Amino acid sequence: MKKVKVWILIMALLFSLTGVLGCDAKPEESQLKLDTSHGIGNQAYLYGMCYNIYERNYAGNPNYDYKKEIKLMANLGVTSVRNWMHITYLLTDPQTVNQARAQEMHEVIAEYQRYGMQVVGMSHTSFHDGTYLTGKPARNTDPEKYYVQWLNDYYTSWKTLVAEFPEITLWEIDNEMNNPDFMCTINGEKIYTQNEMAEIATDMLYYASRAIHEANPNAKTIMGGLTEPHGLGSGQNKSFLQKVYENIHSGEFGYFYGIEDKSQASKNPDDYFEIACWHPYIGGSDFNRENFIKFNNEIYQVILDYEGKHKKVMFTEIGFNDTRYGEENAALFIEQMYDTVKEEMPYVEAIHYFKLLNVATIGWTGTVSRFGLFYDPDPNRQDYNPNDVNDRYTPGAPKQKAYSYQRVAGGKGDLTLIQIDID
Repeated sequence: MKKVKVWILIMALLFSLTGVLGCDAKPEESQLKLDTSHGIGNQAYLYGMCYNIYERNYAGNPNYDYKKEIKLMANLGVTSVRNWMHITYLLTDPQTVNQARAQEMHEVIAEYQRYGMQVVGMSHTSFHDGTYLTGKPARNTDPEKYYVQWLNDYYTSWKTLVAEFPEITLWEIDNEMNNPDFMCTINGEKIYTQNEMAEIATDMLYYASRAIHEANPNAKTIMGGLTEPHGLGSGQNKSFLQKVYENIHSGEFGYFYGIEDKSQASKNPDDYFEIACWHPYIGGSDFNRENFIKFNNEIYQVILDYEGKHKKVMFTEIGFNDTRYGEENAALFIEQMYDTVKEEMPYVEAIHYFKLLNVATIGWTGTVSRFGLFYDPDPNRQDYNPNDVNDRYTPGAPKQKAYSYQRVAGGKGDLTLIQIDID
């Protein structure tokens, strides 16, 4: 009996001590004021990076060394990675994993995690009957129509993908769900209105979220980052997010069409996305700190208004193109942006800079995608000065932007790891 009493006394003292030690801890969400000066983002992961390994052809490019490139990110100070993991690349059909490609991806993810990086898996492709992998069929919730069949396959695909990668607990559902470049028909026609996009997006978020949570109950879901084609402050992110919330609260979404009754519809936003997300690309010629805070706060206020609680936010994409801003300005903007979010926007957990590397190929990003912190490391591609095509950049060499990122992120180490000197 004495031993029991002593044990109870010890436990009571421990609880008392915990209370004393915890008095200076970060307040619980329920104690935070519902305003944009507060938030629950864990900014230990603030310094993110977009890394699209498909652009590196990592399965067959002899110049590619993923371990060296991930070490480069660690030297930069990267703490979170947005990792492209397309359903149509890693699966052969909604129920079947491409084992060879999945094994390569497991190895890449393990390398991120070896350096303590948080990993966000993102896919914005799906299996369908069209020709444009990122397209979506027109919405028709009649169970006999193709749209519902596609949603069922979409659910199955996400469940298969997430079950294959239990090491990832953060999943971004699609990309730029309000951008007609991606939210278009399955053959690429850009004909959907913003209302139609929001309706399709709401369905996608619900079906994918259910799949993700069934495959991995420990996983968190992220809304596919919204964007504003005319730049932050044009209002599209705010209005689109409002449309999604109105859809959720309507009771017309949030159940499996043709399988469940509408009375089972979920009106809980967490059943659609647990982390909000947008891409705050700036529209002007300068980084304006006050406007950046104001416009992002206005979007976050939509969350507070509709949910009555704080919610984490991730910026899974934002970058500064050298062609538009000049390399010197772009380097300055990187430091200003990260400092601004760290000091003024506590709801943001991670900013994934777009992107690590230039891609010197003709494509939808332009003749040369010059967002990268490093020049294109592939010596078979021509990464050149936009003002002089005969002035070729050294493959894999760091730009001023790379050193700016390293400074603001507190990284250290060599940034010339993938540089290839040429004659």
